[in-house]
Amino acid sequence: MKELMRSVVVNSLIYRRLVTFIVLTGGLIFMGSAGSYGQTVESLDRLFTIRAITVDVTAKRASDARDIALAQAQSEAYDKLLRKITQPEGRALLPVLSDVQRQALVSGIQIVKEQSSARHYIASLDIRFEPGKVSRFLAENKVPHVLGTGRGLMVLHAHTDGIGTFLWQPKAATLKANAAVDWINRIRTYVFPRGELAERAVVSYSEVAKFKTDNLQALALKYDVESLLLITSAWHEKGDGTGALSYEFHATDGDFEDKGHIDGAGTDAEANTQAQMFETVLEQIDSAWRDQLLVDTSTGGELRVLVPTTTADILPTIEKRLADVTLVHGFEVKSIGLPFSEVFFRYTGREDQLVLALRYGGLDLANYGEDRILKIRTIE
Repeated sequence: MKELMRSVVVNSLIYRRLVTFIVLTGGLIFMGSAGSYGQTVESLDRLFTIRAITVDVTAKRASDARDIALAQAQSEAYDKLLRKITQPEGRALLPVLSDVQRQALVSGIQIVKEQSSARHYIASLDIRFEPGKVSRFLAENKVPHVLGTGRGLMVLHAHTDGIGTFLWQPKAATLKANAAVDWINRIRTYVFPRGELAERAVVSYSEVAKFKTDNLQALALKYDVESLLLITSAWHEKGDGTGALSYEFHATDGDFEDKGHIDGAGTDAEANTQAQMFETVLEQIDSAWRDQLLVDTSTGGELRVLVPTTTADILPTIEKRLADVTLVHGFEVKSIGLPFSEVFFRYTGREDQLVLALRYGGLDLANYGEDRILKIRTIE
């Protein structure tokens, strides 16, 4: 309570100082600390919530079917959460938990939709885990884990089967592959364009296939994301009931790219190989993110940095982005002025992890003489 009262007093002082600055500079809009706290909680909620778990259970009674289904959903969600926030070598160190132990880590279950009969229960559920309990469990077993989600990526996939090219009107095989992949429960948020006529007019198959990003970047900004995941693939039918998929991908933040080749057989070979491709690409992106941001919660630090405030929108934008970097906490505005304001925050983990987390959060931390400066990252 004392900490809360001190925070209220400090924020009140900042608010009065800000009002004065608004009068002097002509209207800088500032997002207060309560908003930042809410966004940080929202970021943790996204990270520790596993969505769209589907269950379909038959038992002697409807109540039994529901109980079995909820236990299954929590078990599946627990496994997906571990894959989301830890690396494989860390997961190998964890003990096998009982149903009761897994359920103790759950803070809430939201039933998105459900159907029930005398013996049958079908539902789609969102399972939220308690961040503090999960972090303690992982720390006790010396397993580092990610504490932050990545910023959004717009996905554009250019595909050819040797006969036609497909971007805005995917083949049935591509639609089936997309549906088989879990795009939701990931470190990054994946956004797909709606394919409106205006979008189709400015973005072509060739641009995506050749990773030309000029028009694509503008399309991403329309959906409030700054980064792109471009995938190009080609299906090669061999005529003997088999085929092969070759693919490349490019993620614009960090210039992360790779290529691969997947053999397939059977009537659904083209769909199955594309699903494998999507899973491989997403796991590579998630793994790279986790590898850089696995956080040892026993370490941390604090920084007092300069923020350029030459225009009215810079400081609120930086505060909003900091609020989405879950390594950051204890944010305070120390002074407001022109051309620089000064802010303070604490962070969890190593400073190099913080720098990378800020980069993925759309911010750059750099030296500025004897000081440090925090700037909005420019997309090149």
